[in-house]
Amino acid sequence: MSGVLRELTTRDDLVAACPGDAFARWDPPDRLAAGFALDEAVAYLRRSHSGRLTMNVWGPDIGPLLVRLRDGAVLSDLGAAWISVPRDQIDVLERTVSVRGGGEWDWMWTDTPPGTTSADDRLITLDDTTDAAEITNLLAENPRSEGYPGTGRAEVWLGIRDDGGALASCGAVHRLDSGTAHLAGIHTAERVRGRGLGRAVTAGLTRWVLAREPVVTLGMYADSAAARRVYHSLGFRTDKEWSSKILVRRGT
Repeated sequence: MSGVLRELTTRDDLVAACPGDAFARWDPPDRLAAGFALDEAVAYLRRSHSGRLTMNVWGPDIGPLLVRLRDGAVLSDLGAAWISVPRDQIDVLERTVSVRGGGEWDWMWTDTPPGTTSADDRLITLDDTTDAAEITNLLAENPRSEGYPGTGRAEVWLGIRDDGGALASCGAVHRLDSGTAHLAGIHTAERVRGRGLGRAVTAGLTRWVLAREPVVTLGMYADSAAARRVYHSLGFRTDKEWSSKILVRRGT
């Protein structure tokens, strides 16, 4: 039988409910908009990097917690538009809550500076304002990019130019609501893929962060096997494999 549904109000509450969980430690803000725990499952209302209000739910068995959130009208009352659960429990979500569409993504972190790469000597620092148009043009190759150049979200941009001087690869450091550094907008032009440019940009950004603080995180779409190989080879660890779905409201 399931236990008592507990409300969590701080990141420390969430960490205490799932000890040793990297996502709980580094992703949420100090004060949670909403959080819950039931047995070994937890949930918290998260604003995604792209601005979506999402209920993230995880644990060994999320079924009972999903039922409580559904039957208590918690999801609708809090205004969550999306819900994210571990990919290996997506069937539990779809049996319990009305959802549609969505996608899959991984959340990673590292506290280990990567070694040097073959293209480190080509890294340059870009300006979020004066180089915004050029960065935007490069990122247009990837409609799913969340780099947001020119908006002030980036603390630093690194890039590499091709032999003709055109921007060929780039990436940025943003901040999660927790204050944790988060890599974003990493992209390499299709014309120069396979030359280690994205690897160099990612490694450079990771070293930049870890020279200043203990941890850096990133998120990636799950269908990019090549990116996953690069990130893992640079020391990033996959802590969560998410499936995100759009919540279907009654009457929609």
